[in-house]
Amino acid sequence: MAYFFWESTRWFTSALCCRYTVVQFGKLRIRMWIDGAPATAEWHWALGLFTDGQFQVLGAWRDDGPSTAHRIAADLHDRGVERVTVLAAEDNLATAMKGLGPKVCEHTVAEFAEYGVASSRMRQAIRWTDTAAQRLQDRMSRAAKKHGPFADHAAAADLIAQAFQRADRDLLADCWRRTKPAQFGLDAAPRVLARAA
Repeated sequence: MAYFFWESTRWFTSALCCRYTVVQFGKLRIRMWIDGAPATAEWHWALGLFTDGQFQVLGAWRDDGPSTAHRIAADLHDRGVERVTVLAAEDNLATAMKGLGPKVCEHTVAEFAEYGVASSRMRQAIRWTDTAAQRLQDRMSRAAKKHGPFADHAAAADLIAQAFQRADRDLLADCWRRTKPAQFGLDAAPRVLARAA
């Protein structure tokens, strides 16, 4: 299948779907050279799950301090996200997402666990997304370590954008290969996650 990579600036600003069943956030630590000294930059990223069992990488954002969570939430909203049924994120990100409106983030994983209101299908979707996110985190960490320290933030952004686009392509290709998608099914999960590793 032919696949063209978008430039990082275009990928970081691309339009998103309006609804996701589960959105899982993760964090990458990227080695950098800043003012001639080795340092570590943190990047947040997000993976979304649709109701049909497909995944989509929603984006990646460099951590710039206390305002980062609000910047991420605003960016997702500006790019089209209107509703997330379940959000798995740090408290500051969850608060920022909920601050955008009651339907932008309906529940967090912690709320589902506390109140026990999740159906078995929703619990499976949460577990499935958590597994996919962990495999994607491992894949991205390996890609960043393999590259070594980045000269600047632009170089890091380019590698992150291309690596996430490859992961997105692999997840989509795996979904296309399934003849009968089994939403959140036990037999579907290993197939859809195999390419994320």
